[in-house]
Amino acid sequence: MKKRLIYFYPIEAPFVDKDIASLSHSFEVTKIKFNYKEKKTKLGILLAQLLFLVKNINKTDAIIVKFASIHSFLPGLFCKSFGKKFIIITGGTDCVSFPSINYGNFTLPLLKHIAKASFRFADLIIPVHESLILSEYTYNNDDYKQQGLKVHFPTLKTPFIVAYNGYNSEKWYRNSKKIKATFITVASYSTNERRRKLKGIDLLIAVAKEFPNCTFIIIGTEEKSFPPITPNIILLPWVDNKDLITHYSQAEFYLQLSMSEGFPNSLCEAMLCECVPIVSHVASMPFIVSDSGFVLERKDLEMLKELIDKALESDTEQLGKKARLRIADNFTEEKRAKDLIAAVESVFHR
Repeated sequence: MKKRLIYFYPIEAPFVDKDIASLSHSFEVTKIKFNYKEKKTKLGILLAQLLFLVKNINKTDAIIVKFASIHSFLPGLFCKSFGKKFIIITGGTDCVSFPSINYGNFTLPLLKHIAKASFRFADLIIPVHESLILSEYTYNNDDYKQQGLKVHFPTLKTPFIVAYNGYNSEKWYRNSKKIKATFITVASYSTNERRRKLKGIDLLIAVAKEFPNCTFIIIGTEEKSFPPITPNIILLPWVDNKDLITHYSQAEFYLQLSMSEGFPNSLCEAMLCECVPIVSHVASMPFIVSDSGFVLERKDLEMLKELIDKALESDTEQLGKKARLRIADNFTEEKRAKDLIAAVESVFHR
């Protein structure tokens, strides 16, 4: 008989759907959305979650929560109280602290305490990359020199098993000719200053001024509330995957200059479409890129200018093919599913 799981998640997203589909092969899964960002209904949603747990805690063998946040505390408490297994899949925000931009659950007092309690309740933590447990951080001098759970919660004893994100190379592929000197990035909701700094859009805007003959495309935002930009920056709203594949396929480079990331999906999908990656030296990104692209060691405009000059002079056709193979050979949906299932199964043998 299959073990029964409840899977709580905060947002609709392809990575959530893929994990639930993978787990459903080996477990009986009930999925429950908990959109805690709807502030007007937060108390009502918490009450609904409480009532759901009262009715269903004895009908399940384990609860999985995507991210440690407001929606993870009650499931963790109920699992601890009723002898059920509790697992947290971390993604990035829930493991870091960046006071310079007031970002990360360990920066915000309330979320810090909720996250700590949730991680303490857990029988297992499944991060998307080792850097969410511990990593050196030298990209921005205004923040901690290390990041990860072992830094912000050093007394944590909960075990962890890493399961990298996975991607479908048959779905994401180059379908058109590359346009020379074209850079693209995805940064949804980047109309506010904190989000722009988090995703490195402030640095992109600055460097675009230095390369007037290059085109810089930002997908996932609009001109409203955006700062003044040069004519070579194109702002596009969010597009569906079909159009996104075409945009990636036409772009020569993919920029991911974020101050913080977990295991960025857009970067990996763009690499499958043969974009040459240019990333900040943050968390998993240098590992993802390896020798298929370029890494910005520090958040510094002059260093970025030199890196882009180097990238423009490189053999982008060969690097693009290498970038695709890097993802297709190492980060597949099948491997993610296998690792995730094995990690979940392990809690029942502890």
